[in-house]
Amino acid sequence: MKFLFIFGLTFIQVLTLVAQNDKDVAYYEQGFDVIMINARSTGIKGTPFLFDHALYGNITLKSGKQHEKIPFNIDLLKEELIIQAEGNNELPLPVRNWVSLETLGEVKREFRIEMIHAKPKIVEYIGEWEGSIVVALHGKKIVKPTATRDSYSPRQFDTYTHSVSYFRISGMSQEEFKVNQFIKEIGSSEAKNLIKANKWKIDDPVDFKNLLQALQTKRLLL
Repeated sequence: MKFLFIFGLTFIQVLTLVAQNDKDVAYYEQGFDVIMINARSTGIKGTPFLFDHALYGNITLKSGKQHEKIPFNIDLLKEELIIQAEGNNELPLPVRNWVSLETLGEVKREFRIEMIHAKPKIVEYIGEWEGSIVVALHGKKIVKPTATRDSYSPRQFDTYTHSVSYFRISGMSQEEFKVNQFIKEIGSSEAKNLIKANKWKIDDPVDFKNLLQALQTKRLLL
């Protein structure tokens, strides 16, 4: 029997990981291999995925079972966690019944599913603050050129742009907030000193998480 190897996993192992029955497994259709051509654009720049390359992470399913060191990516347009196949000739597979994901490596990032505006969304867990869960919602959209291309114009592209929105979740309610306003509410001078000392880019979810953890640690020590 011929096996499809995905970063050291056989095809059969991947199917077992993703689900216990056929309803939980569906082939992922990329749909981004074809260059789109229109009057203003000669192609597409960027990717609909959160990461430029597949990362390794630990995936926890609804059953409580955990699978470690799995190559993955997140499609922000389809809002799907996928297992990234090795090479360009194989289709990735979406993971259906999962509840959390933690990346491996020095910088730990956690992703989970939360209800935002009454819809299940893949969010990045930032931390907790005063009884609320703080999360980042990543998004991608295509921005098209505004000017019509002519024979003298350089090549123009439709471009994927990345956006991040932040929410506080308390029970069934969700509140979107701006990071700068949040910093003012929690203690502007102390937060600014930490940002400056560590050279954090506060709009980055990783740095924002570091700030929140640092402020929580200081509160516990007081």
